[in-house]
Amino acid sequence: MQVHEISRLRTEAVPVVSRALFAFLLLSVCMVAEAASWRFSPSLELAETYSDNITLRPAGKERSDYVTEVTPGFGLSADGRRLNLALNYRWQGLYYARDNEKNSSYHQLGAGMDGTLVDDLFFVDAHARYRQTLAVAGAAVGQGAIASTGNLQNILTTSVSPYLRRKLGGWAETELRYTQSSVLYSNNNDRDSFSNGVDFRLAGRRAVTRWSWAVNYHAQSIDYRATEQAGVTTRQGDLQLGYRLSSRLGLNGQFGREENEYPRAASTPAPAGNFWDMGLDWQPNPRIQVSLGGGKRYYGSNWRLNLSHRGRRTTLRATYSEGLTTRRRYQLALQLDDVGLPIIDVDTGSLLLEVLPRDEIYLRRRAQLNYSYATRRSTTSFSLYQEWREYQERRIDETVRGAGVAWQWAPGRRVDFSVGTDFVLNGSSIRQDDRRLAGHATLTRKLGRYMDARLEARHTRRDGGSDYTENLLTARLTLRW
Repeated sequence: MQVHEISRLRTEAVPVVSRALFAFLLLSVCMVAEAASWRFSPSLELAETYSDNITLRPAGKERSDYVTEVTPGFGLSADGRRLNLALNYRWQGLYYARDNEKNSSYHQLGAGMDGTLVDDLFFVDAHARYRQTLAVAGAAVGQGAIASTGNLQNILTTSVSPYLRRKLGGWAETELRYTQSSVLYSNNNDRDSFSNGVDFRLAGRRAVTRWSWAVNYHAQSIDYRATEQAGVTTRQGDLQLGYRLSSRLGLNGQFGREENEYPRAASTPAPAGNFWDMGLDWQPNPRIQVSLGGGKRYYGSNWRLNLSHRGRRTTLRATYSEGLTTRRRYQLALQLDDVGLPIIDVDTGSLLLEVLPRDEIYLRRRAQLNYSYATRRSTTSFSLYQEWREYQERRIDETVRGAGVAWQWAPGRRVDFSVGTDFVLNGSSIRQDDRRLAGHATLTRKLGRYMDARLEARHTRRDGGSDYTENLLTARLTLRW
């Protein structure tokens, strides 16, 4: 993919992006004088990677290459009475030894701010991220950005949320929030989207009473401007009640009505109706927490579970959730890890690039189990999850199953070693199963106060989709000041 192709955003999106970034910077500058302290942290990463299948082709068509990576960056933070700001930027340059035409560069930016405009009344939150994501969800994609497959595109996500919050004496607190967000792609085949949302909440302030309550209202509209796709509108109002039976056990309930409008198949139920949810929170001791419940929405039963147990050496967490969501929400929540790899799954933190959900409303059911065992110098962790996706417009079903195991060992203060493997199986009602197995071994050593060295080996195998096998060996040097 050419540099100029992956770095441009659509012309019609530029004014919106410019306004959002200008507002973000203006708010920051206006509150600079109130910041108590500023910190600027430059960094530089140098890496050399060997891949025996740089284009991720099937067996017999592999091409090997060496890739040199130069990544300067910086972090900027401010902490004060009225302003908290965090900004991280990286420029990633990739240079291929055997195919110079593939040389490319990427920008990665993460910025967040929360500020107080009027004490005890008017506040603002703002976030912006610029990174890379998949252009074609089912095509071959490697770890990070070095694979020369042409399957990456730039994505910019922004969110600005001013809100009013006020205490009403000692009995209640109210909040009125407006949120505007955007998801913008550099590829003309994808769909930019813009949303406007309003949230209102009136909640009782907990005192000596065992009761708690809150009244909520939410409305949001999503506009897909790049195509003829119909927009999405959601509205919901509800009453939440809670009652503490004891210091360890509490009951909760939610009752309300929702009215939604989105593209859907004729066979799906009308996306509107009354709903309810009942549950309990139980904490028998400081190490165990259990939250579970269930209810009814217009599409059927709705269940949830959150269980955690912390032992002296062990940690166990089991979760289950159901609800409607979109790829757009996926993209707004995406992060980058410490070496710039996209973390697709916000629940597992997995570095594997899973098959992204289709760009429509879908019902998501997810079960997940995480377990870790720690000793003085090592930590062993296991993860297991399954996700069911039921798309409301094209009536397509997908299932994503995953499992992983990892071991981390720190023999000394300056040395860290980790090894692990992950397996992901993507199933769909309209295509064959897609299996991906990945393993890695990483050795990290601190060379001084400002310098780290890392040696990493990775093996990835994919079957059923874009079949390929790749072995990667990377040596990385990181300097931070």
